[in-house]
Amino acid sequence: MKYAVVDLGSNTIRLSLYHTHEDGSFELLFSQKKMAGLVNYIDHHVLSEQGVQQACSVLREFQWLLHQFDMEKMYVFATASLRNIVNTEQVVKSIFEQTGIEVDVISGDDEAELGYYGARIAYPFQNGLMFDIGGGSTETILVEDGKICKEQSLEIGSLNLFNRYVSKLWPNSDELKQLREVSKRTLKASDLPDVAADYACGIGGTARAVLKIANAYWHNPDENRVITVKQLEEITEFLTARKKGARKLVLRNCPDRVHTILPGVVLMHTLCSTWCKKEIYISKYGVREGYLCRKLLKAGI
Repeated sequence: MKYAVVDLGSNTIRLSLYHTHEDGSFELLFSQKKMAGLVNYIDHHVLSEQGVQQACSVLREFQWLLHQFDMEKMYVFATASLRNIVNTEQVVKSIFEQTGIEVDVISGDDEAELGYYGARIAYPFQNGLMFDIGGGSTETILVEDGKICKEQSLEIGSLNLFNRYVSKLWPNSDELKQLREVSKRTLKASDLPDVAADYACGIGGTARAVLKIANAYWHNPDENRVITVKQLEEITEFLTARKKGARKLVLRNCPDRVHTILPGVVLMHTLCSTWCKKEIYISKYGVREGYLCRKLLKAGI
């Protein structure tokens, strides 16, 4: 059986088509991503009509694409993109009226939990901090003995950091200082553990983009999914130096994130340098796979 899952995020809208099996396992058939930047259409916590039209345009494009596979049903969930606005109900209604698609707006705690279960499919993370830096929010999950002890959603992400503190494409030295300060302040005020763990697990596009850049920087194989805390510090210093080589590295490996990668890596480094001692495993699975298995397949992962 095939399932089409769409993650309607603050920065990107991504369609993933999965082929599922009776035992609850699955394989990804293809994935399509659109940089919608819905957070750019939010003013005073209200998503504008133009933003609604942007979302509907992408969803209709995905509907057309699925039609080529003789598929009509698409499961769409939204995270901070619709969760952190005041006109959520109106937007969800408008999207349904224009596309016939029902959008499931999940809570920050649900997003964190689904990310945890998605990541565990590929990596049985037992102890430490799991994190997902999105465009409009960051989810953290404290894991002990393979179980969730605490999860939370912070209203800070790579794209809203860019929009608030960066005036041009890449932040200047003063803006980088602001990014570091607000990241430290937000994380310090959050409910994170007092003691750092040996390992952390990164979920989502920011973590995967940082890993891809790091693999290219050190000429690691694409299959490598681990970055040490020391390597993260080095790659953060290299990128924030804003030299020509850094821009080339970003443009070659994640051109669609050229504006959000620096805010994202600053936030990731701030988080991991405080709450991780050794290594960060970057999962290829996350919220979408957790949504597929826990909400659609009801698999007991």
